[in-house]
Amino acid sequence: MGNWFHFLLHTPLQELDISRQKMIYISFHRLVYRDVYSITHDHLTTEDIIHDAFIKILTKNAKIRSQTNIQAWLKKITRNIALDHLRKSKRERQFLSNPFNYVVIHNDYYEKFNMTKEIEDKFKNNVLHQAILELKPEYQTVLILFYIHEKSYREISQELHLTESVLTQRLARARKKLLQQFSKKWHPMD
Repeated sequence: MGNWFHFLLHTPLQELDISRQKMIYISFHRLVYRDVYSITHDHLTTEDIIHDAFIKILTKNAKIRSQTNIQAWLKKITRNIALDHLRKSKRERQFLSNPFNYVVIHNDYYEKFNMTKEIEDKFKNNVLHQAILELKPEYQTVLILFYIHEKSYREISQELHLTESVLTQRLARARKKLLQQFSKKWHPMD
C-alpha cells in the first residue's frame, strides 16, 4: 500500500500510465472512504468529496517535506474538506429555508412616519418573497445571490459553475418569471 503514496506525491499524475493512475485513485479512495462517509452519511456526497480531496492533494503534494505519517496527512486533508463541505451545505440550507431574513425595506424618502406606507411595503415584501419561493430553484438561487448577497456576475458564475452568458440569460428569465408571479399576486391597497 505504501508504494502508491510515492507515486501520488512525487510523480506528476499525467506522466503515469492509466492503469497506475487508476490504482492510485482506488488506493486513495479505499484509505479515506469510511472516514468521509462517517461524516456525510451519503455515498454521492462522499464520492464528490473524495474526488475534490484527491485533486487538492495533487496540487499540494510539492509542499510535503516529511514522508512520515503521510496516511494521516491524507486523511486529515480529506476530513477537513468533508467538514468544510458540510458547513457550506448547512449555511446554504439555512439560507434557502429562509433567505429573506436579510431583506430590509428602507423608507428614507419620507420625513415623517407613514403607517400606511409601511404596511403596504411589508405586504409587498411578503408577496415578493412568496413569488420568489414559487420559482424554480435555479431562478431563486441567481436572484438571491445577485440581489440579496449583492454578488457580481463573475462571482455567481464561478460559484454556480456557469458561463457569464448563461448566467445573464438565467437572471433575465428569473426576473421575467418573478415579475409574472408578483403581478398575479400583487393587488395594491387602494
